Amino acid sequence: MRILLMDDLRKRRNQIKDLLARQHSVVDCCISNRFIDEVQKEGYDLLALDMDTWKKGSSIYHYFRIGKLLEKMPVLLYNTDDDTPCLPDRARHENDRILPKPFEMESLVESV
Repeated sequence: MRILLMDDLRKRRNQIKDLLARQHSVVDCCISNRFIDEVQKEGYDLLALDMDTWKKGSSIYHYFRIGKLLEKMPVLLYNTDDDTPCLPDRARHENDRILPKPFEMESLVESV
């Protein structure tokens, strides 16, 4: 499985990447420009996304309609508030997963 990982905290991103890379191919991003470039590429089976990172770039993602580009890809949205149903500007995918704060790495890996 090819996974796109977006998290701006290096330590957590590297930890998640190391855990997922044992069984999957993982491309990680920490800045919006790279994330937007990767989203436009075909071939990812899952997006693992930190909600706080998404919020920081939300205005640019809204402008470029990134939510629409993500509609066919399942999203594992972690580090969310309890009332977060899905990503804004995007219809919910049947295979989406939401992990509210605080989340454990084991839960994230199991959700993949």
